[in-house]
Amino acid sequence: MKKSTITAILVLLSTLILGACSNNEAANEEKLTATTTPAIPVNEITVTPKPSNPPEKNHPQPSDRPLTQTFDELEGGVPVQTGTLTQGEGYSLYIFEGFSLNAKTGRLSLGKDPDYYADIEPLSSGYDLVSLKQQGQAELSANGEPNDYSGELIEHPLGYAELYLQTSHANGLVDYMIWKNQAGDAYLFHTHNPKGELSEKFSPWLMVSLSTIEAN
Repeated sequence: MKKSTITAILVLLSTLILGACSNNEAANEEKLTATTTPAIPVNEITVTPKPSNPPEKNHPQPSDRPLTQTFDELEGGVPVQTGTLTQGEGYSLYIFEGFSLNAKTGRLSLGKDPDYYADIEPLSSGYDLVSLKQQGQAELSANGEPNDYSGELIEHPLGYAELYLQTSHANGLVDYMIWKNQAGDAYLFHTHNPKGELSEKFSPWLMVSLSTIEAN
């Protein structure tokens, strides 16, 4: 009887010990699983900056002068006319009936005969007067010896020319002029005035137009 009791007790103890060990192993497995669970990868969001718009180019602004202007009778009996403000490349001027301006080339000419014209060229502030004079003399010498009328211009719309070279030949007059307006902006004029019935109409109002040039 004692031997059976002892055996039963031993079996019970063994069962309890095995159960405890099983519980510990299960707990350890759960702990290991919890600690070794792979981390969920995080996708990084890359923001690509939008390209900025290029800076706007500075375009010459149109003149704020009146669209038309009436010019009084000038010396020499030139009748009153109304000029229309016209835009060139970086400048504006008033032109009269029968004239047209090619803004890209800077040529102001008569519509009836484009051989009557003036080419307008804005000069930079640091222009070389000596070099330009030599250039003008070479340009005009093909038509003869140039005359120099630089300085004050009596009864002339331009009033004063820093450089004024002119040749006269059988076919008319050719001028090479450097002129500054009241603002100090300088321009080079190449004018071609053939002999003919349109010459008297062309020359006076051409010079009036040139005297109205202003930078935008």
